[in-house]
Amino acid sequence: MPIESHAVSHFELGIVLDVVADDLPLRAYVAVRPPDPECVIAFVPPEQFENGANLHVAAVASTLEAPGTVEDVLFNVDPNDAVAFLCADEDSWLAVLEALGYSAGPAPLE
Repeated sequence: MPIESHAVSHFELGIVLDVVADDLPLRAYVAVRPPDPECVIAFVPPEQFENGANLHVAAVASTLEAPGTVEDVLFNVDPNDAVAFLCADEDSWLAVLEALGYSAGPAPLE
């Protein structure tokens, strides 16, 4: 599945990406946060839900599970949906970004 991403903005311990996966546009919020779906209210703005788009939330506990989790989530999204990836640590965060086709650079969370 071809995936391209570019950064839209940064937030504390995370990044917002516009993603195109198999010609399907979506917004991805990738954060280092505990696996609690309630924590997304801290970084997903309310306007994300105004046009009837869905928000999918996935926890990523390790670098090894990142590619499979990203693929599984992207398989189940509709155009213009949003995805919040809650990563256990910076390494799993970087692995999710890589799976989304984005390079974070040398100092990604600073």
